[in-house]
Amino acid sequence: MNRPLVTRNGPAGRKSLLEEAQLVFASLLFAWSLSSLRAAESGPPLEVGISVRDITPEGPIWLAGYAARKHPSEKIDSPLMVQAIAFKGGNERVVLVSLDNCEVSHAFIAPAVQELGAKHELKPGALVVVSSHTHSAPVLENTLTSMYNLSPADEEQIHQYSAFLKSKLAEVVGAALADLKPARLEHGVGRARFAMNRRVYNGDKIDFGENPDGPVDQDVPVLKIMGTNGAIRAILFGYACHGTSIAGDDFYIVSGDYMAYTRQHLETHYPGAVAIYLTGMGADSNPSPRGTLLDAKRHGLELAGAVAGVLSRPMRRVQGALKLAYDEAELPFADPPPRDQIEKDSRSDDVYIRNRATGYLKRLDAGVPLPASLKLPVAAIRIGDELTFVAMGGEDVVDYSKRFKRIFAADHPWLIGYAYEVPCYIPSVRILKEGGYEAQSSLIYYGIYGPFRASIEGILVKQATELMDRVRNQ
Repeated sequence: MNRPLVTRNGPAGRKSLLEEAQLVFASLLFAWSLSSLRAAESGPPLEVGISVRDITPEGPIWLAGYAARKHPSEKIDSPLMVQAIAFKGGNERVVLVSLDNCEVSHAFIAPAVQELGAKHELKPGALVVVSSHTHSAPVLENTLTSMYNLSPADEEQIHQYSAFLKSKLAEVVGAALADLKPARLEHGVGRARFAMNRRVYNGDKIDFGENPDGPVDQDVPVLKIMGTNGAIRAILFGYACHGTSIAGDDFYIVSGDYMAYTRQHLETHYPGAVAIYLTGMGADSNPSPRGTLLDAKRHGLELAGAVAGVLSRPMRRVQGALKLAYDEAELPFADPPPRDQIEKDSRSDDVYIRNRATGYLKRLDAGVPLPASLKLPVAAIRIGDELTFVAMGGEDVVDYSKRFKRIFAADHPWLIGYAYEVPCYIPSVRILKEGGYEAQSSLIYYGIYGPFRASIEGILVKQATELMDRVRNQ
């Protein structure tokens, strides 16, 4: 049976049209309100400032990272840089500083950070100094100096260079903050495959070597920063691997290692852009192969290719409010040995064991308590809902990178190690149980009796989770 044709003529039809118009208007109003709400939630436009200073030493100087070196540097292959990138969103400001150096201690960097923070009215944790961890840059004052056989002349050169570096740090931070301009950000991730886990299982011991089955983080996070005209102003990139490509015959060459060569390639192929490296959490990974300056240049080329590959493809827009949460985690040590063991160590044939023991005996004789724990800086820096930097002090092993990426996957985490300061290696529970360099013997060079207690991984995960909750909910 056919149904009669229904038309919209007459009062009933006009009413139907009116109801449809009202529904369309309500839908448009809802969409506009939602758009306005999202715009309000995204916060004010993000501004970015960039600055660079050359920190290459002028003459021979003792290089950091290896106790085996016997004399100062002989020549320079690549310039060393300190770079700053400042972010401003509303009243929040954060400055990331990329430093071509092995690492900075609390004693070296804390006074400079405190002074700069006060001068520029930065919140605690808003100035993040990230060491590149190249092992071919100068030794700094109060930073692992017990590793090296320094003469008075060597110490004076280190003193002068350290003062020079602090002056350049002040310049670069101020200049980046003065350069703040509206910016557009895009994020992506590539891969580079030269990082290799270096912990090799040899019977009941852990030795240095190449372990292709060991954990490694080969992600290459990339952040493209453009001006309002669409030109690329800066390229941030990271990788979780030691800066130890150079050794052997090239042991005494000043170099930024593979990260510096990556920067050179990128800045050549993207004229006008500043390439900035942020070290990842890969303290138990080495470049493979390694040993020569040529290895460093090869790895730099591979890493530059990975970054360029990300830049050549569509990337995810990063926008929204800038949020910072910072704190210090209290990481407990095992009980120190009794005094008679420390006195025995002070007579050891190993100069580094002697130095550690001597430091502890001085504390005991002065009535100063031996360290029971270590404070480690940790921060979460969030931009909208598309990117969150998780920055942590110390030489952080790759287990932290793997775990943080898993538990914070929805927050698009970018893991940064060697941030703020480097008091020592930060091992995971797995590495503490296995032992080896990162868990125990490395502490000798940092002048610490350990090891850490196994609870440190849980403490750091809890701290990072709390900070992440804070930036989500601000």
